[in-house]
Amino acid sequence: MKNKDVIEAFKMFDFDITDYLKEYIEINTYATKELTLNETLGKKLDTIRTSFPHLLYDTKETIIKVSDYNKIARFYGNKEFSLNDLEYIIVADFESMVEIRNMALENQEEIKIFGKVLKPKFSNCQEGFIDMSSQHINTGIIVVPDDVIDESYIYQNYLIGNYNTTDKHEIINIENTINELSGHPKRNEYLIPSISTKLSITEATIGLAAMVTFIGLYLGVIFLTSSAAIIGLKELSESSDNKYRFKILRKIGVDESMLNKALFKEIIIFFLLHLVLAVIHSIFGIIFAIKILEVFGSNELLSSVMMTLIFIILIYGGYFLIIYYCSKNIIKERR
Repeated sequence: MKNKDVIEAFKMFDFDITDYLKEYIEINTYATKELTLNETLGKKLDTIRTSFPHLLYDTKETIIKVSDYNKIARFYGNKEFSLNDLEYIIVADFESMVEIRNMALENQEEIKIFGKVLKPKFSNCQEGFIDMSSQHINTGIIVVPDDVIDESYIYQNYLIGNYNTTDKHEIINIENTINELSGHPKRNEYLIPSISTKLSITEATIGLAAMVTFIGLYLGVIFLTSSAAIIGLKELSESSDNKYRFKILRKIGVDESMLNKALFKEIIIFFLLHLVLAVIHSIFGIIFAIKILEVFGSNELLSSVMMTLIFIILIYGGYFLIIYYCSKNIIKERR
């Protein structure tokens, strides 16, 4: 199996990708077994290992020239960087890994790349990425001065560009043509470059979001309404059982308004106890969900939580009012 850069690899399949691109850039990333996460974390390694024992610490770090990273940043409209001799920065956007890497950067951990010792320019990770994605998946890329790089350690070649058309159907035809290369006679001799496009990312994200939203809403509404209905039926049963007691209270002179207040307090305490228990359970669930969902970004999480809270209050509040008036009707003295 032979490895080529992206443009050359496509040409091996008699396909020139540049014919379909209005503009593009090519960059390389590099990797060496001498620089893994172990070395990047430096003196903080033991501390971090204790807190995060399941990380793959032997994974090779991804390295990129500062000039190549700036090409990508300029293309995406992201922040560009400059480096002095023997400096490095780490760009990342995966929140958990940013926190871990910042521990080392704050400690001014030096790293050795291709025989040169580099020190961090910043005491924290800078936001950035190479791969276009709807998710925050960049766990860390080491950006170094151009003259540090040894070209014999190329790890991946990237081709980033814009199609020469904005018509969705034409873009789909181009991507279908690329997908059809999997049936080319040379597929066993050369690697077919993997592609990721804005259209495919958007469609995949919408599909995933729709599925998760449907399942979440369906299960959430089912469980919420079921629990509220069970609580309501339980309270109606209690009211029916207490009908005789309320009758006795009337006979000893308790007025109707006091009876209604007592009934109101009984029902609201009953509902609130279950609601508080659900909230406590949800707090731990949300903490766990944040860890799972941080890869998708949690910037809008607060608004989602608030909308969910309002939804729960409306359902529980609606059931509470229905049960209160039904119970009030049950205990009412018949003349």
